[in-house]
Amino acid sequence: MLHINSPEEIVSASSEKVYQVLSRFFERKMDGMPGLTNWESLPNGCRFTVQDHVNCELSISEQVPCSRVCYRAVTDAGMSANVSFDIESRGDGSALRAQLDMDVPFFLQPVVKGAVNKFMGTAMQYLKTAIENS
Repeated sequence: MLHINSPEEIVSASSEKVYQVLSRFFERKMDGMPGLTNWESLPNGCRFTVQDHVNCELSISEQVPCSRVCYRAVTDAGMSANVSFDIESRGDGSALRAQLDMDVPFFLQPVVKGAVNKFMGTAMQYLKTAIENS
């Protein structure tokens, strides 16, 4: 199991707003998110293609109002992952952290880890901007 923690992002929005956006972001196309194409919204998640190679379906697996949203991702390459977003109130804003646990064979982890780490950083910046601008 590959485990990655994102750096904490401070978001200029209440924990309620962060929770609402994370709980419903899949309802709109993720314009501007590098590497994602073929976006399709589903009733409780979405489908998309990553880097024009891997098709992924993402669905909500857990929600705790104003503090946590978790997703389950499954790819057509047979890999799966759990992504958890933890939200914490901080003064006028919120702290947002993500944790990814990905089912990757041990021998492939060194190859995959750098790309996934980079993608997580990009995704966190995208989400921060989307939350602050919504």
